[in-house]
Amino acid sequence: MDYPQLFRSLREAKRLTLEQLARLARVHRNTVVNVESGRPVKFKTIAALMRKMGYADRSPEMRGIALLWLEAVSGLPLSRDDAEAAARTTVEQHRQAHHEALRQLEQQIAASNLSPQQIELLGFAVRNPEIIEIVASIRDLAKSNDSSKEPLPRAAEAAAPYDTP
Repeated sequence: MDYPQLFRSLREAKRLTLEQLARLARVHRNTVVNVESGRPVKFKTIAALMRKMGYADRSPEMRGIALLWLEAVSGLPLSRDDAEAAARTTVEQHRQAHHEALRQLEQQIAASNLSPQQIELLGFAVRNPEIIEIVASIRDLAKSNDSSKEPLPRAAEAAAPYDTP
């Protein structure tokens, strides 16, 4: 069973229609329809609807819905006996991919012959991606200013260094 099926059976057990639950919870009917059809919804939405149906936060029904919802969004079979093994396998696969990506990055940095200062600046930029956006904006602004300038006539170029404001 998945969470939409369980949710629907719990709603029906309370003898509530989609419209009645929506009215009771003060949400649009489509919110309830989205839950029961398995469309992506936040768990807080499901929990609020469950509370309106009279299920307590620590009730077996709420816990069952939470477990099935978490399975749906994570892709991990948490309600099965082998859930821990599956989770460990997934985590290990992620770690291996992460370590491989780090190894490749280290090789690329070594091949680039970057100075320690350049590596430090690169690390800072990675930890602060907004800096990259700022630098890109400044670079674009500088390029647009350079391209909008008309070339100076030769006489003006020769005179420019001697001009005083």
